[in-house]
Amino acid sequence: MKTKIIATLTVIALSSIFAFAAFADELAGKWNLTAEAQGQSIYITVDIKQTGETFTGSTTSDMGNGTIDGGKVTGKTFTATLHADVQGNLVDFKMDGTIDGDKITGTFANAAFGSIPFSATRSK
Repeated sequence: MKTKIIATLTVIALSSIFAFAAFADELAGKWNLTAEAQGQSIYITVDIKQTGETFTGSTTSDMGNGTIDGGKVTGKTFTATLHADVQGNLVDFKMDGTIDGDKITGTFANAAFGSIPFSATRSK
């Protein structure tokens, strides 16, 4: 009897964990991102690794490479910090966005550059 109770509680606990993780949309994968800054389009390749509601990533562009950490997905929205090499200078941006299937939109923001809008499509 005790074993059945423990087994039942274990199944309930695992089901709750997987159900909770299902609320986070899938952000993992490669993305082709375009940011609009100071009247210019910046093309960035983004590679995201996601575990449940958290994610990290890396970026590659003509301006330099970067890393993404502290990522959190809540439903269809996400936040993270982008550490970007901007022409030889390391600059941190707050990254906020919305997931819509194979498209994301959002902004990169910091005090020096202001708010920079971006959009991306999942690379196939």
